[in-house]
Amino acid sequence: MKNGRMNNTNNYIITKYSLDANAKSPLLIPHVSRDDLAGLFHELGFKSGAEIGVEKGKFSEVLCRANPGVKLYCIDPWLQYSEYRDTLNNVDLLNKYYEETKNRLSNYNCELIRKYSIDAVKDFKPESLDFVYIDGNHHFDYVAEDIIHWSKIVRPGGIVSGHDYREDNNEKVPFHVIAATHAYAEAHKITPWFVLPRSSTWFWVKT
Repeated sequence: MKNGRMNNTNNYIITKYSLDANAKSPLLIPHVSRDDLAGLFHELGFKSGAEIGVEKGKFSEVLCRANPGVKLYCIDPWLQYSEYRDTLNNVDLLNKYYEETKNRLSNYNCELIRKYSIDAVKDFKPESLDFVYIDGNHHFDYVAEDIIHWSKIVRPGGIVSGHDYREDNNEKVPFHVIAATHAYAEAHKITPWFVLPRSSTWFWVKT
């Protein structure tokens, strides 16, 4: 049953975007954005999900608008720590973002969880969500950790996804999303999986 749900979802995606199922992953889907991914969640009947790394809640609102009634868990510490981006590592600014997020999402079925993702994941049961969208710290260790632990919370046939699948040479803000996603996908023999280059988003169907 688990493989059946995974295959059904993969087949739907491959057919919808006219992809070559035999091509090497990741399969690129040009001219499709992460906003379209939010719409895909609705087409697949997803009812619950989590966004890891929320900042101002802008993409959280996109997810909610595309999926009326979805239960969305918005997870972000909104706290300073040494390995966070210098430009945003300001307690007053982060508190402002938290309040902005609360106001933006007040009319939706959202639960704001002000914790580090590795702590928040302990509050969720395995295979209890339809999707997760990972957009937290982009250093390799954090990306890998989020994928490892949050993948367990997504049900078979659901979608594990994330942002900033791109290169960045800024030494102060390391971007290791490409390295981490490829390493995980290779280690777990995930195929097919997908990239939306228009909005630097990656995703695959949970087995």
